[in-house]
Amino acid sequence: VGGIMPFGSCFLELYFIMSSVWMHQYYYVFGVLFVVFLILLLTCAEITVLYNYFLLCGEDYQWWWRSFTTGGSVAFYVFGYSIFYFKQLEANTFASYVLYFGYMALASLIIFLMTGSVGLYSSLYFNKLIFGSIKID
Repeated sequence: VGGIMPFGSCFLELYFIMSSVWMHQYYYVFGVLFVVFLILLLTCAEITVLYNYFLLCGEDYQWWWRSFTTGGSVAFYVFGYSIFYFKQLEANTFASYVLYFGYMALASLIIFLMTGSVGLYSSLYFNKLIFGSIKID
């Protein structure tokens, strides 16, 4: 559930990138791609910190893996979008199916690890910040 907001911030640019990779079209707007990448990382960090805050308010202090999977859940939406995008391609052999879904699974795994790490480190920073301000007298 936590990945729909960061995915919503980058799905339009994902369409253009996938068109350039799979339909042999040119992509030349790398400045916009960099800004969208930064927005993806920022929204991923914000959503993960928000979910981490809700966990801590509910006195659930095992937040490590939950923050990693919350941040990385963007990859599930990316892979789902790649299944939706595959309908536009003209694939007729088994090898094209294997290549497409293999490469998209690897790309989704990389996105999962990247955004999951951003979510984990942003939650770690948030927790150190709020627990560091507690004074015990």
